[in-house]
Amino acid sequence: MSVADALDRAAEALRSSSNLLVTSHRRPDGDGCGGMVALTSIARRAGKTVTLYTPDLVPRRYKWLPLVPTSVQRLPATARFDATFVLDCADLSLCEGALPAPAARGTLVDLDHHASGQPFGDVAVCDPQAASAGVLVVRLADHLGWPIDPDAATALYVSLISDTGWFRHSNTNAEALHIAARLVDCGAQPAAIAGKLEERSSASKLRLMGAALSSLETAARGKVAVVSVTQAMVDASGGSWDDIEGLVNWARGVDGVHVGVLLTTARGGGTRVSMRARLDTIDVGAVALGLGGGGHPGAAGCWLPDELPAARARVIAALDAALGNGRGR
Repeated sequence: MSVADALDRAAEALRSSSNLLVTSHRRPDGDGCGGMVALTSIARRAGKTVTLYTPDLVPRRYKWLPLVPTSVQRLPATARFDATFVLDCADLSLCEGALPAPAARGTLVDLDHHASGQPFGDVAVCDPQAASAGVLVVRLADHLGWPIDPDAATALYVSLISDTGWFRHSNTNAEALHIAARLVDCGAQPAAIAGKLEERSSASKLRLMGAALSSLETAARGKVAVVSVTQAMVDASGGSWDDIEGLVNWARGVDGVHVGVLLTTARGGGTRVSMRARLDTIDVGAVALGLGGGGHPGAAGCWLPDELPAARARVIAALDAALGNGRGR
């Protein structure tokens, strides 16, 4: 099914439904949070009853977003929906069983933009050319002729800047920039949003960043830089896991480095891996896919069952091979 046909079906599911569930993957990031808040706001203003469902708490960094106080972390056993929209989720497994049973969720709609994603649901709108999942929300609203209100504009702007790196990454295309301008016209305030997200840091966050950056090491002939964060480091800083967002970009910014890697000890065991690349050198989405994860050419991740030292060795070996065997460019 083409993206246009899938968008038609998603729009019909939204138009014909009265009671909606809107959610994202577990541990949502800026795109997931912004996208689901925006869709919730747009649909509520169109007269729909919408449950904004965040089974994991919204990260502290995004708690200020409009409508977040109306979100719920649990669903009543008797809850039934006409349709369920899942945003920015590359694979259904990333919801980790948080969705209601098929009989309760109605039409399941997947709105995603990951090139290595595994589309799912009754309707899957997956377009790797979309700079963020929020872009798909804009397309959906335009398809229906529904306006983008100021709350939705703010959330969509956060979605865009989160996945384009404040319009620095290579996925910053003309569509993304046109949408950003529209969102400002609709009420998004870039300076205020920047102040909320970037211009104030807690002392605990800075302590954690210092500890993480002190772990930085290079590998693969200086083309890979790795930083690591453990639970002990988080505890010692007095901060939280929310404070590590964006840390991987510091590794990528090292002179001569093609790929920055962030390794974190995962809840329940194993190691979570986040990679950011300079796109003229390597497709980290393909590397992550080979490790059981996925993502975009410039930003990808995975979970490995190994403890951190062994995970580090696996990731470095995979990146070194990709940089040397033709998959790097």
